[in-house]
Amino acid sequence: MLSAGLSCVNFNLRRASRAVTQFYDRELEKAGLTSQRFSLLHTLGATDGLGLAELADLLVLDRTTLIRNLTPLEELGYVADVPSENKRARKVILTQKGLEALRIAYPIWEEAQAAVTEAMGEDDLKRLLKRLNSIVRKRNFKEFSKSED
Repeated sequence: MLSAGLSCVNFNLRRASRAVTQFYDRELEKAGLTSQRFSLLHTLGATDGLGLAELADLLVLDRTTLIRNLTPLEELGYVADVPSENKRARKVILTQKGLEALRIAYPIWEEAQAAVTEAMGEDDLKRLLKRLNSIVRKRNFKEFSKSED
């Protein structure tokens, strides 16, 4: 049983994810954000706003989790709803206040990112990110191959 747990991809990815998340959360707390909220602000800051379905898909979150993470950002005035081309779909943007929060948090994130890069090594980190992005793109593991290494 123990060897199955130690070789389980899901177990090990989730464990590593929690460790990395806890590190970024501790650092970003200085800016009053969590890593999840920073990611939302950063993603919206790189766009002209996104529909909830598109944002959820991009972040690989279910809609309920996305809304639960957006609500405090809305209450802080960091994100706002805007009219969408599809009248039934909700679209959110980063506000000026959200942009300012992102400007404060970004240097803190850069320091955290530098620490992780140093700890992992730049080449290993690049390989890891490439592989993780491949997993997210494919999502159907029957199509997964090593050809993208």
